[in-house]
Amino acid sequence: MFLLINQNYFSKLLTILLITIGLFFIQLSYSVGQIIDTTETSTQNEFEEILEEIVEDAEDTQAYEMIEYLLENPIEVNRAAIDDLTKIPFINQQLADEIIKFRAKYGIYYSIGELNSVPGMTKELYAKIKPYLIIDRSRFSKFDEEQNIWEETTRKSFTQLTDIEFRSRTTSDLQRRKAFNTGKYYDSPIKQYQRLKLAYDKIYKLNLLAEKDAGEKSLTDFYSGNISINNLGFIKNFVAGDYVLEFGQGLTLWRQIGFAKGADAIYPIKKKGNGVIPYTSSDENQFFRGAAGTIKYSGFMFHAFYSANTFDANVDTVTGYISSRPTDGYHRSESELNKKNQSNEKMFGGRIDYQAGRRLNFGLMHYQSRFSNQLALNTSFKSFDDTYNYTSFDFNAYIETMNLYGEISRDKNNVFATLIGLQSGIGRVVDFVILFRNYPSRFLNLHGYGFGERNGPTRNETGIYSGVKVTTRYGRINFYYDHFSFPYPLTNDKTLTKGYEFLSEYVSPTFSGTTFLLRYKHENKELNEKGLDEYNRTQRYTSNRLQQNLRFEVQKVLGENARIRLRTEIVDVYYTKIKPHEIGYLIFGDIKLEPIRNLKINSRYIYFQTQSYDSRIYEFENDLTGVLYNPGLYGRGMRWYIVAQYKIFRMLNLSFKYSETYRDDVKKISSGDSEINNNLDNKLSLQLEIRM
Repeated sequence: MFLLINQNYFSKLLTILLITIGLFFIQLSYSVGQIIDTTETSTQNEFEEILEEIVEDAEDTQAYEMIEYLLENPIEVNRAAIDDLTKIPFINQQLADEIIKFRAKYGIYYSIGELNSVPGMTKELYAKIKPYLIIDRSRFSKFDEEQNIWEETTRKSFTQLTDIEFRSRTTSDLQRRKAFNTGKYYDSPIKQYQRLKLAYDKIYKLNLLAEKDAGEKSLTDFYSGNISINNLGFIKNFVAGDYVLEFGQGLTLWRQIGFAKGADAIYPIKKKGNGVIPYTSSDENQFFRGAAGTIKYSGFMFHAFYSANTFDANVDTVTGYISSRPTDGYHRSESELNKKNQSNEKMFGGRIDYQAGRRLNFGLMHYQSRFSNQLALNTSFKSFDDTYNYTSFDFNAYIETMNLYGEISRDKNNVFATLIGLQSGIGRVVDFVILFRNYPSRFLNLHGYGFGERNGPTRNETGIYSGVKVTTRYGRINFYYDHFSFPYPLTNDKTLTKGYEFLSEYVSPTFSGTTFLLRYKHENKELNEKGLDEYNRTQRYTSNRLQQNLRFEVQKVLGENARIRLRTEIVDVYYTKIKPHEIGYLIFGDIKLEPIRNLKINSRYIYFQTQSYDSRIYEFENDLTGVLYNPGLYGRGMRWYIVAQYKIFRMLNLSFKYSETYRDDVKKISSGDSEINNNLDNKLSLQLEIRM
């Protein structure tokens, strides 16, 4: 697979692997104090595999909200269908079916611990899924799992039924960037974030959020809020304020982020929508503002939604067309402020879901969006309009061990986008999925977020994805292959653009707390390029870009005391024309520990060397609660960070992160307004959390 790589590459690879293994065993020789438990470690690693392909380069809070939503809305085991249980990353289709069969055979579950008796359940797996499951004991006496006795149900007081969560975060670059020195940005280099959550009896909830980015003047440059009701009689949920929608397979309506292809070949592929969700993220242009709700009756669920929201836009002063919709949320300079809330959208629609037993459900949906200005986003087809409407049908059927699902979405011009998937398994060992997607070039849906190579833009793409996951006592193997094409050229030339990629990964079973990982990823994409010929004339040509990544990782958990991890990754980028061959590598070691009670520390040291940004390597970092960060490192240098969290009186958490990136191959870091006039980029973040 590495035929394009020369002998120097292999010598570098061997050297790096030997250094990594050597450092690992040196680390093992040291004893470490009190540390986090293995359950937390395993869960974080699983989510890293799922999220690292969708969070790149910038801090992301909306991706974290997807995970936090699972924790804040655990699945009720006695009412759960297969689709409900498989929303949890660690439960596959076969195990979900076994949980339901066990419930049908022996009656309802009285405690989560009874899941240990389900065929296929292991102690390690039970520890992972327990935080995401709940039992509604309102129908029977309370059972104390620790004392193993029944208790009389007592009515809780108002304070016992009320949950309060407050999070305040401040982040600042410690080096001044060019735009602050020139006065282009307001002289406030601090990013601030405040969020308040109130809940009563887990039914009534209030969310409030305010945020400002570095360089913005107002502390409430962005604000968001909502009031919601959950599971109150026939009302499944109702949200007034800001919300997002997740329906079907994302071709018609989905929040503007979603799981993508990654190291887990099965779980991220099928979308598992949660319907109407209160919005609690700080992304400034990725939500609806109005009201939405769901009513359940028998096997039906009726959804309705309305939104009237403003958004940032570049509006052509001559035609009045919206030429683009910036989604970064920055309002630091005069030009950025001129784009703020320059247009608005009114959207309304509805949906009907029908659950025919526990193995078949389907949904029918329609919505319309009307913009204050005509959109000129699809200039290739000279299609300018201010009103868009969509109708879709999606289905989800379980036939024995097979799961057939899909969605068909139609726009007002009778252009259809389609996705069909088949997922199944052999026993509890093998899971596989095959998925076909066809998103026509003329299909433009601003609120869709379908699965694909570009993960989000649900247009101008066809592809077939196949994935296999094998889990045995000898380890776990993931493999996927995805072939895709973009029928309409992505540039002005008429050459088709296509490509393929595959990933293979092996994760060893845990031996004495030690786990090994070996991953290889191969991407081959056809690109349209511009270049100069031998006579210095500009020409268009087609070039293939081949990228190969090889990752080796070893992790050691020392009982309940410590976890250390070391990783080596090598990237090889090769173009068939013009651009030079590039090789880069990254090595890091990190450690998690708890030196004293209630003080958790995580630290990582990274060394990296690549030839340009094109051969960058990503490393998914631990961060403050609520933030995900996956920076792409390039050039030559080192990066290190430390994250510390201290809990006080069970209700107060104080945490900070300090990070530092040093490059010895340049005199300045970044460019344009973000330029730092030296080769050091360091940042400090502080956070306060109160939970009552």
